[in-house]
Amino acid sequence: MSINRRNVLQTGGCLLASGAVGFLSSLKLAFAHEYEIGKLKVEHPWLRYPKEGETTAPLYMLIHNNGDTADKLIGVKSEKVGKIVLHADPRYIVVPHGIVVPPKSMVTLAPDGPYVSLMNIKKMNPVGWGFEVVLVFEKAGEATIDAAVDAPDAAHAHDAEAMERWEKAHPSESGAAPSGHEMHHDHGQMDHGAMDHGAAAVGDNSSNQPK
Repeated sequence: MSINRRNVLQTGGCLLASGAVGFLSSLKLAFAHEYEIGKLKVEHPWLRYPKEGETTAPLYMLIHNNGDTADKLIGVKSEKVGKIVLHADPRYIVVPHGIVVPPKSMVTLAPDGPYVSLMNIKKMNPVGWGFEVVLVFEKAGEATIDAAVDAPDAAHAHDAEAMERWEKAHPSESGAAPSGHEMHHDHGQMDHGAMDHGAAAVGDNSSNQPK
């Protein structure tokens, strides 16, 4: 079900004032942008919309490993993506055997750290909406997530300033929701100051190859 978060924010106050308990659950779901698979938890998955003339988008997220053993992000699947490449850092070092998530730790996939490159994208959903992909972990298995599509120059997830620049430059591209995806942007409502957007350690780099 598609959720337009701007509408949620605008109507939320009225519904809560009326005692609409059920709406509390819907509101929580609208902001709970996280997914659990086994001992892993994925939070705030997002990607940058491809730059003009390009068909590649970098995918970012936080991956928590609450287990006692390491796991690896070994792939990402989507019918809309022709190829994916896992990178150890922003210098494009490739990690063909996966991005390691050590036990009892968190790995941050971010613009200044490791990330996943979605290449040869056949069709990208509009900025502000979600893009569904399947994460593949070596031990935990597969998890379907809906990554927020941010502006091409976004510095972090839900970058309100980048979104405003995009909307001003593309006033006619705020079309209807893609089927089965949520509206992810509610400018100024999420506290990203507490999120660690820096690079985290990535293991298994013995097979690193420059791209």
